[in-house]
Amino acid sequence: MNELAQEYFPRSTKRSAVTQLRRWVVLCVPLQHRLEELSFHKGQRVLTPLQHEAVVEFLGEPGE
Repeated sequence: MNELAQEYFPRSTKRSAVTQLRRWVVLCVPLQHRLEELSFHKGQRVLTPLQHEAVVEFLGEPGE
């Protein structure tokens, strides 16, 4: 999740970027549901390829 968070928030520290991305996920209820379907669990540090795709699908490509 660190790498994806850094892509969305390139000017933030790694920790801050992850915190901000988690906030976005919390605010996007459909994304939360999709990640739950894909077995995402709180505290997970690495996203599976399908989880990564879901984040991008709901939040858009980083840097756009």
